[in-house]
Amino acid sequence: MTLPSFFIDDSNSDKFEETIDFFMSWTIRCADVIHQNRSTKVYYASRNILAKLLLFEYADGLEFSNIKVWKQHKNIDLWIELNVNNEAFAIIIENKMYSKIHSNQLQRYKEIAQEHYANDPNRIILYILLRPDYTLDRQDASHLINTDFHAMNLEQLADNAGDKKTGNDLFDEFWFNWAIDSEIKRGKK
Repeated sequence: MTLPSFFIDDSNSDKFEETIDFFMSWTIRCADVIHQNRSTKVYYASRNILAKLLLFEYADGLEFSNIKVWKQHKNIDLWIELNVNNEAFAIIIENKMYSKIHSNQLQRYKEIAQEHYANDPNRIILYILLRPDYTLDRQDASHLINTDFHAMNLEQLADNAGDKKTGNDLFDEFWFNWAIDSEIKRGKK
């Protein structure tokens, strides 16, 4: 018998987006090369998740460094800056687990990021709309047109973490138990 989920209790709160933002932030920061010797399994699983966010097929041959993550920066759920093999990247993530995209929201966030990096023309900026599962409703799909946002979901990221648990209870609970088999996706919350 396993212990109860760390992330689900008996409350009716829809605060999953904040929880996901914190775990995404922590996971991304764990992928920084400075952490490679702290928890090897978490480091490699985190690298695979970050590679997926960066639209790379694999993390092999990639070194992630100088990772900085802001939550709710300029109203954007996650704003990430990092170097990939010494090339500057930014990832703008809008997390929509239970709410809908507001009109023109993604385009506004893209414009905010472009304005922010106007003096940094060599930085590669990626835009991600994060959803709980593989279902992308028509409204979400229509908002993605002409915004450069890529739809991604927790299942895809969890699938990229690897086949084996890391031994870190919190990492494994989130990525191997909750993200793949959450009550959000089954419509219970």
